[in-house]
Amino acid sequence: MKRNKREHGLMNPKKPDLPPQAINMDEKGSAEDEALLAQLLHGFDQMDLAIRDPESPALHELEQLVNGHMHKLRKQAAREWALFLIIALVIIGGNLLLASSSIVIFAVIQGIVFVGVIAFALRTLQKSRKKVKSGHA
Repeated sequence: MKRNKREHGLMNPKKPDLPPQAINMDEKGSAEDEALLAQLLHGFDQMDLAIRDPESPALHELEQLVNGHMHKLRKQAAREWALFLIIALVIIGGNLLLASSSIVIFAVIQGIVFVGVIAFALRTLQKSRKKVKSGHA
């Protein structure tokens, strides 16, 4: 018996009891909504007329654009490699000069750099763990 009542209740859900003012407001609101919807659709039509379909560029223009971009990337990569090699040679040359002139100073500088790199790595790891724990990752 209870099962039939539940099924009957699902088949015919109760409508909420609305006061008469709410029903009148729905009728007024629907007229205003229709007017606003018409204005919105008119605005969309005007926007569609204002936006023209772009023409796709010719194939040779696209090839020139890609070739120019690739050339720019190659020049940038060459500059970065040159800068890397210059800095590497300066660092290696400085270390060799320092090692040949004073082995004690060389060892101290190498130790300081080693400790600094480890401290930087630990600090970065600690900050990343705090971000993960706080949920702001």
